[in-house]
Amino acid sequence: MNFEKYGGRRYLLCWGSLISADVLQWFGKMDLAGLAWGGAVALTVGAYIAGNVKQKQNEGAAK
Repeated sequence: MNFEKYGGRRYLLCWGSLISADVLQWFGKMDLAGLAWGGAVALTVGAYIAGNVKQKQNEGAAK
């Protein structure tokens, strides 16, 4: 499957994680204050950014 057509594997994985966190929060499976949801969003975004930084470093080293 060509994931690049949809933004890449990392992008789709992040969206899946965020949608899962939203659904769990919506149905009350996380804490009511939303701290777990906020943590899930922060970790997902942080992992996405870290992955992009590492990829750019690897591309720069390969040149």
